[in-house]
Amino acid sequence: MSKCILIQANGNNLRLGSFFKQPKYELYYKNTRIIDSIIQNSLSITDNVYVAIRKNTTINFNTDKIKLIYCEQTTTRLETLKQCFPHLDSYDSVIIHDCDTIIESKVLNNLDYNSVAITNYKQDGLKYGFVNLDNNFNYLNGNEKEKETGHITIGAYCVKVKEYNKYLHWADKESMLDYYNQCKNVNVVYSKNHTNLGDINSYIENLWSL
Repeated sequence: MSKCILIQANGNNLRLGSFFKQPKYELYYKNTRIIDSIIQNSLSITDNVYVAIRKNTTINFNTDKIKLIYCEQTTTRLETLKQCFPHLDSYDSVIIHDCDTIIESKVLNNLDYNSVAITNYKQDGLKYGFVNLDNNFNYLNGNEKEKETGHITIGAYCVKVKEYNKYLHWADKESMLDYYNQCKNVNVVYSKNHTNLGDINSYIENLWSL
């Protein structure tokens, strides 16, 4: 099976933009830019790493071993993915990786076909994708903060390319969980250690814990 990783760096930085001038993926964590850490983890499991980046953006991270997909400005993740997936037709599966969460390589490596990485729920008042599981830890369904459950998605989602391309033709919801709710089988990969850096509270909290 051929698999690639798509790192999404085409967002509008609404959460951290009022605190920092640079995009959130260029902020430093453990003396390394967030996106460089994500790229390094991604390259440890595949040579096929793409970054979705805004057109005319100044690149301040290492692009030697990755491929860039230049995107128009969008207001949703879904609009960015619709621009990216025509470049990814040669793969069976794509891991869609947020640019503000550092996830261990072994978690990424276990994401195949239709699967999602989850972790324990931390109640902090932010918007998350919550998932419902059965007693055997199988995916039942998911939603965006409508019903709080014990586990949340953490920014790494794997999709079957052919199925996801069909979904993109009629999809109108931003949440990745809307796609999984259409699927017959969704694998759940549990992450014990991950680092969420997407909002000011999470970013500062992780810096204090270093």
